[in-house]
Amino acid sequence: MEGKVEMLAKPDDTLKQFANFLTWVGELRQTGQNLWLVPISAGKWSLREILTHMMHWDKNSLEMMVPLMTEGAQLFFVDIEKHNQEAAVWAQSYQTLDALIDDVIEARQQLLELLDEEYDHTTTFTIDNEDYTYQKFVHVFIHHDEHHRKQIEAFLVQEKVTQD
Repeated sequence: MEGKVEMLAKPDDTLKQFANFLTWVGELRQTGQNLWLVPISAGKWSLREILTHMMHWDKNSLEMMVPLMTEGAQLFFVDIEKHNQEAAVWAQSYQTLDALIDDVIEARQQLLELLDEEYDHTTTFTIDNEDYTYQKFVHVFIHHDEHHRKQIEAFLVQEKVTQD
């Protein structure tokens, strides 16, 4: 997985930062099978749902957003609540953490490959009537990754403390 980060043709820190997610997700394979279905806190999603949610956004970017990011394009994010509900339902189809992680990694790799082909610093477009560049778009999802990474890591630390 580390090799994939280095395989990016364009030396861009933003894409490398986005690719670092691959290593972290791969490390989640060490999470106990008993933990991946446990909500991270009361009323919250489990690791299975969070990872599927993240993958669902990657697939949306891959299929619906990045291909249309051309100069002057006017794009719109999907209905966030509906999109997140779809991801939660989709999560139920995963029976093993390894299968989910394989699919999460594959989706991110495909998105990174497309971004690596299309990404430049000059193309401007709008999303929901707000000005964007490729860099700004990717940073939205870097922050999204970091938000969920912190949630998951805090949960895993708490579970380890509880089990010790």
